[in-house]
Amino acid sequence: MTVRIKAHFDGKTIVPDEPVTVPAGTVVTVEFPALDTLEPNRTLTQRLTALDELASMAIPGLRISEASLLRDNLYEDR
Repeated sequence: MTVRIKAHFDGKTIVPDEPVTVPAGTVVTVEFPALDTLEPNRTLTQRLTALDELASMAIPGLRISEASLLRDNLYEDR
């Protein structure tokens, strides 16, 4: 069964716009339109600026190995 709710992104977290009765820690799947459909009029410069802003939020010194990002390693605890 699928439940759909309205939510918004506050810059850090996806926040439901209505009450949700889901136990804490429950794994959910979130779908949203591709950014091109959300903001189709953005120029290349605006898109690159947004990418720079995102990169500026990176955690300094954090390195994640390619191996740890493999699907088998991401879901090995399940």
